[in-house]
Amino acid sequence: MATHGDSAGGGANEEFNNIIKWRSDEHDSVQKKTFTKWINAQLSKTGKTPINDMFSDLRDGRKLLDLLQGLTVTVLTKERGSTRVHALNNVNKVLQVLHQNNVDLVNIGGSDIVDGNHKLTLGLIWSIILHWQVKDIMKDIMSNLQQTNSEKILLSWVRQCSRSYPEVNVLNFTTSWADGLALNSILHHFRPNAFVWDQVVRLSPVERLEHAFTVAKDLLAIERLLDAEDVAVQLPDKKSIIMYVTSLFAVLPKDVTMEAIREVETLPRKYKVESEDSGPGLGAQNVQTEAAGSNPRHETPSTLTETEGEMEGSLLEVDLDSYQTTLEEVLTWLLSAEDALHTQEEVSDDVEEVKEQFHTHEVFMMELTAHQSSVGNVLQAGNQLIAQGNLTDEEEEEIREQMCLLNSRWESLRVASMDRQARLHEVLMDLQQQQLQQLSDWLSRTEERIKKIETEPPAKDLELYRVQLEQHKELQNDLEAEQVKVNSLTHMVVVVDENSGESATAALEEQLQSLGERWAAVCRWTEERWHKLQEVFMVWQQLLSDQSLFHAWLAEKEEALSEIQTSNFRDPSEMNTNVRQLAVLKEDMEKKRRTLDQLSDAGQDVISLLRSPEAAATIGNNTEELAHRWDNLVQKLEDSSFQVMEAVTDAGMTEGEEQVPVDAVDAVAASLADQELAPPAPPKKRLVETDAEVRQLFEKKLSDALRWTKTWKTSAQALASTHPDATPDTPDLQETLKGLKLDFDAKEATVSQVIQDGRVLMDQLEREGECVDSVRADIDLTQTEWDACARELQAARERVHTQSRVGALSAEVADLDQALEEQDRWLDSTSAVEKYDEAELRSLSGECQSRLVGVAASSPRLEHLSAEARSLGAMPSLRDAMVVVAAHHASTLQRLQSREQEVNTAWTSREAKRVSNRVDALKAKLATLREGIVDVASAEDAVESAQIESQYTIGPLYQPVT
Repeated sequence: MATHGDSAGGGANEEFNNIIKWRSDEHDSVQKKTFTKWINAQLSKTGKTPINDMFSDLRDGRKLLDLLQGLTVTVLTKERGSTRVHALNNVNKVLQVLHQNNVDLVNIGGSDIVDGNHKLTLGLIWSIILHWQVKDIMKDIMSNLQQTNSEKILLSWVRQCSRSYPEVNVLNFTTSWADGLALNSILHHFRPNAFVWDQVVRLSPVERLEHAFTVAKDLLAIERLLDAEDVAVQLPDKKSIIMYVTSLFAVLPKDVTMEAIREVETLPRKYKVESEDSGPGLGAQNVQTEAAGSNPRHETPSTLTETEGEMEGSLLEVDLDSYQTTLEEVLTWLLSAEDALHTQEEVSDDVEEVKEQFHTHEVFMMELTAHQSSVGNVLQAGNQLIAQGNLTDEEEEEIREQMCLLNSRWESLRVASMDRQARLHEVLMDLQQQQLQQLSDWLSRTEERIKKIETEPPAKDLELYRVQLEQHKELQNDLEAEQVKVNSLTHMVVVVDENSGESATAALEEQLQSLGERWAAVCRWTEERWHKLQEVFMVWQQLLSDQSLFHAWLAEKEEALSEIQTSNFRDPSEMNTNVRQLAVLKEDMEKKRRTLDQLSDAGQDVISLLRSPEAAATIGNNTEELAHRWDNLVQKLEDSSFQVMEAVTDAGMTEGEEQVPVDAVDAVAASLADQELAPPAPPKKRLVETDAEVRQLFEKKLSDALRWTKTWKTSAQALASTHPDATPDTPDLQETLKGLKLDFDAKEATVSQVIQDGRVLMDQLEREGECVDSVRADIDLTQTEWDACARELQAARERVHTQSRVGALSAEVADLDQALEEQDRWLDSTSAVEKYDEAELRSLSGECQSRLVGVAASSPRLEHLSAEARSLGAMPSLRDAMVVVAAHHASTLQRLQSREQEVNTAWTSREAKRVSNRVDALKAKLATLREGIVDVASAEDAVESAQIESQYTIGPLYQPVT
């Protein structure tokens, strides 16, 4: 048949192709304009900017997401970038939303839209319109009428609206709408007063269509989705007509009777609307009328129903027009398929590109398979037309040529597709086998490299250890570079033909399994060694840094102790100052006592991790040196405390005056308590590899979780175990605790997910008969570490609470000490009382008495603070502070009493001198009187009077100042 077609119709082949292509392009152009207007109408409802060119503006998927966001009334996020990857992600999200809304898409992928494929872009938009514009509007009436064919209901509604118009007979959604009368009849049926029907009949088809679009826009607010010139053609685009008519259906009454539906069902086969292949929706076939101007409404003989027509299709009469329409559609698709095959790129030599070509061609082959029945149906219809004998000789010859052309081109397309598929199979398997060999060679080199690394001697110092770290980083970089190739193998395409059979598949699987196990072992060793190297390096580096800082601290305290005076105190104030310095030094040592233990433990940890005799000797010597210097400093502090006690005894102080400084010195001489650090977390175990991707992902999550718990627990332990004397201010502690709590809460879900992933992996291993002990151990370790974190958080919370109380108490003690300091400054400013005049002495005496009352009144407060300090347990710094303040209080009180005595003594001396001066003046007056006496009796009376006067004017020798 192909030979006959080539000889008889060779000249008509190209001409026919051009006609088919022109018809297809014409429909595409109309659909593009119509669909663009519909999209812009939907975008305008949500305030989005319109599109100009549907094929280019929809490629990045952003406008499609805007469209679906308005149709679904949901928020859909877009990718921020503008690369092809971002566009594919946007379009894939569009396809996902359509799938979630049960929108059926056939052979439409994200890359088709991003690449601007015209046919598939139109198909995507038509699927969206069909779902939301057609089916969504008609779903209620379809349910009420118990109908599944939406096109049949729509045609029934149109025929019911146009029944009273003899000039209108709508048989399909193509040619029946070209003259414009159908649209005007629907509008006039529901709005009879809007225009005069007879005037519309006298218009041209284009004028009628313009009239209908204008009335629909003005009265019903329906957008002009169609152009009159696109409808007034021989074969209007069916999808565009259906979309516009559905817009009318949505805003007008929807009363459809069963009689109207049955009338459509009983139309002759050549007029009847084709049903969908399955379920509700609109068909893809176009039906033409017999001839222009005919009115077949009265010719409605009883024929098969739609279901019966599908069952007995081979017995029905086929008309030439429906055959030509179907042939055009199949040939249109065939032309696009040929173009798609020819535009496929040459088979690449890159394995990833060949994989992409292989999958693309698979989709193409599936599309060929899906359309194979359509080609067969056209050939069968052509044979049936010829068999009916109703054709002229020219028509029969043309159909034979068309059938030959269709069959020949279909066969050529099928053979070319299979040839390309075979070529892709061959190239892909060769490239993948090369990948496997390259990976095997790389693994062999890397395994030798690992053996060499394992035999290297341990590092003697930190610098050599740093070199080992850098060498391991190079191995990691090589591993990451190879990971790209391994990822490609995880998506390996295995093609098995009839010649290879199951043995080839088994051999390939065995090879892949062997390489996977070797790759997993290398990855596992590299990751475990990297974590160990990092852990040891950080601990070792921190140890050296801490030892250096501790050396500097010891030197500073040794110098400070050498400057403290331990004997020959001039007064209690000087002794109090030195006692205070000893207390401060002792307080600093209390804060540092845990540091020494931590350094010793850290040194042992590093030694056990390094397993290097040279490094162990160096670390041990440094630790012993620090311990020796610490012991010497403690001994010197005890000696200084003893010397201060001897000085106090030698000074001959009373028991009450001596008690306070002695207590302070005893507190300074107290021994330092030893404390131990919590043991380090047990090392993490590793799984036996079963599935590379699953296991690696679990191990990575497990490693991250354990690393986080270790770091977090260290921070919590630092907060919980550090002595309160060494902690910062309470607000800082509260912020630290708050941060720990936030981190703990934020990580809870992640740790739970790691445990859940481990249990899933255990189930998988158990199903495969693998050992699950290591996975179970990892899960138990993760849970144990998490529980330990919870306990550390509680301990930190209690420590912060205690520190809050300590801080408040310390603040009160500091306030009291500051008040005593203010008294000391006043005493220092009023030392020379003998220089004061009478008025100043009277004022000074009152001030001194007032200050004495205030200091004496603080004694109950001091006792309360001491009781509070005892309730908090052994807080050396607080205890020492209390001792110092008690001594300060006693010293200040003693000085105030002494100052009061000095003021009273000065006042008494002043009064005695003043009385003595007055007596001397009276004596002089008496002597003067004796010299002038004449009458002895009168003189005696005068003397007696003077004596009496002096008795009342001199007064007492001393009157206390109040």
